[in-house]
Amino acid sequence: MPGRRRVWRPKMRDAGDGSWVDFGGDDLGIVGAIVLAVIAVVVIAFLALILLNVVALAIELIIIVALLLGGIVGRVVFRRPWTIYAKTEGHEWQQRIVGWRASGRAIDAAASRIASGAELEPAPGDRR
Repeated sequence: MPGRRRVWRPKMRDAGDGSWVDFGGDDLGIVGAIVLAVIAVVVIAFLALILLNVVALAIELIIIVALLLGGIVGRVVFRRPWTIYAKTEGHEWQQRIVGWRASGRAIDAAASRIASGAELEPAPGDRR
């Protein structure tokens, strides 16, 4: 393209033979490379062990969260009943309630009856 303006380009100069960089001789370079390789292997092994634990912990947490969400979906969406337990002196009581809010209300009602000293009675149609 004859009318195009030239964009700046870096000029390539001769870098020479590399004598301006000094690593202290061949022996130090080889020893340094071996030491660097050993350190790299140790660091990689250490990170692999740490990352393996982190990944395993993350997988366990994902499984726990999935089971928790599955349980909540099973209880709320599919209308599985919640079992409410109460234990007083020498008397145990349980009731199965369908629904999150209804179970909360039943817990509050049972707590107020226990606090007032009244006997807890099963709900109609409830199996003990």
